Amino acid sequence: MNIDGKVLFFNQNDGKGTIITSQREKIGFSVDEWNDFDVMPCTGLVVSFDLKDGEALNIIAELSKPKALICSDVVNEKELEKFSGVEENIGFTHSEKDSENIKVSENELQSEDEKDLILVEELAKASSEIFIQSSEEELPDDVVVFPDDEPTEEHFEHQDDISILKDDEIEIPPRENSITVTLNLPLAVANYFKVIQEHVAHRNNYKKVAGRLDYLVIRRFIWTTYNNLSEIDLHIITPKVKALADDLKIMGKVYEDFSIKVKHPRIAFEEVFLSCQAEYNKIKEGAEKVVQKLTTLRANEKIIGGTLRVKKEELEKNIKSQEFDVMKQELKSLNGSYVDVVHMMAELDERYKHDLKLLHEFEKEYRDDFYTIFATESKKYYKSIVDILNSQAYIVDAQLWQQAKISKSVKAHFKKSAIEGELNTKTYLKYYLDTLDSKKASEETKKLFELYDYLVSIQKDYILVVVSSLQEAMEYESCIKNSDKSYEVKSFIDEKTAIKWAMKNSVKILVLEDSLQKTNAETFLNVYHNNVLVKPKIILIGNKPKSNSSAYTITKLLLRNAPSKVVAESVKAILNPQKT
Repeated sequence: MNIDGKVLFFNQNDGKGTIITSQREKIGFSVDEWNDFDVMPCTGLVVSFDLKDGEALNIIAELSKPKALICSDVVNEKELEKFSGVEENIGFTHSEKDSENIKVSENELQSEDEKDLILVEELAKASSEIFIQSSEEELPDDVVVFPDDEPTEEHFEHQDDISILKDDEIEIPPRENSITVTLNLPLAVANYFKVIQEHVAHRNNYKKVAGRLDYLVIRRFIWTTYNNLSEIDLHIITPKVKALADDLKIMGKVYEDFSIKVKHPRIAFEEVFLSCQAEYNKIKEGAEKVVQKLTTLRANEKIIGGTLRVKKEELEKNIKSQEFDVMKQELKSLNGSYVDVVHMMAELDERYKHDLKLLHEFEKEYRDDFYTIFATESKKYYKSIVDILNSQAYIVDAQLWQQAKISKSVKAHFKKSAIEGELNTKTYLKYYLDTLDSKKASEETKKLFELYDYLVSIQKDYILVVVSSLQEAMEYESCIKNSDKSYEVKSFIDEKTAIKWAMKNSVKILVLEDSLQKTNAETFLNVYHNNVLVKPKIILIGNKPKSNSSAYTITKLLLRNAPSKVVAESVKAILNPQKT
């Protein structure tokens, strides 16, 4: 059965091609079945063939078509009727209806010499148009534009990676001449420090803690201790200890963020002020997209430029061939893509420079003022943040070791490891450092030696004596000091002064009479508990309070008027339980 069709595409390298019929069927063919010796297969050529088993056989070009136009996509009106439906379906952009205005007779064909001359002139013209053709120029009527679902690699064998430009690939908003401030400087800074203020206010109770540990010095070792002790006995991490530790971690992150911004104002400027500017960030985001697009376009420019050179060389070699017209149109089409790429690159580059200038001018306008305001505000909060962290570090350390002291597993571990002394960070660190040579220590280990010296210098635990008689206060203080010269003892007869002092110092043991100058022991202990976070061991001289309070526990109860020596021995027994 003889069928008419049109060559949809043809690959000269492997001799394979596809014909589309008027019934919109696509038939594959091989150059071996090409039986027309006057015309070689090329894209857009109208042919007739025999169809057998889905393959085109005995293919010849339409003899009624003038040879001068045999390789163009121009067909006569009759052929137009055959393929009008096909073209509507696959998206041909040329209009073959114009072919009725083109009439070429055999008498009008030029001689071979004249045709060669015309071809040379056309080649020169096509070559000169490669880099000057306007990107807005409409495609010639005889150029076939293939639909998205059709393979077009055969037309661009050297440009497999070229991406076709689309108008909607990048949105270019209208240019702005300036950037409007979304959130002014004072308000942006105030919003940041409002969060800092909330963290500080939420932790005001930590200021009641008497002791302090330099968080910046001990922060690494305190978490090492926390992890090691929890591995020995998981029960050490009580809900209270975990809550205190988690809160320290939260405040530690607040400090890290705050300190980075203080040390690096540029980061503060970006995160505190610029991040709040909607218009600034929109332009900045657009500039980043432009950079990405420019990168892609530069790659495409290089690929298309190389392909253009190859196509030009092929066109020069095939100046006398029947494929010349098609190859020339391919070259023009490819040149159009190249011009589009170059044009888009120039437009995007100009836009990018314009946006960068806007961003730079906006930053320059507000940067110095921001630095001044931020530095002033940061000074107000730095001391409070560090003071709270030092208090938190102290209380976490104290609570951690308080639980460790009642853990059988920890006691067994320390005994097995021959660790002597009170169970605390200083003792634990000393045990570790005793196994090291300070002269051969690394920089990190040297910091641990410095930490130990720091702990020795600040870790003073006091024995607080509060009684009604000045004479008894002096006797108790003197006797306790004589029993062990390393003890730090402080005595008071004024209850209010005693509590104020305890708020600023670490009280290990509280020696207290049941009846004081202005109040009794029960009231004193309630006030002490409300103002001092760390609970001391309590030696009560006299009668035990009538009410049982969970706020405090009486460790040792002595008779009223107990001798100073008995009080001193009780203190020693509490501090050194293993030695007594």
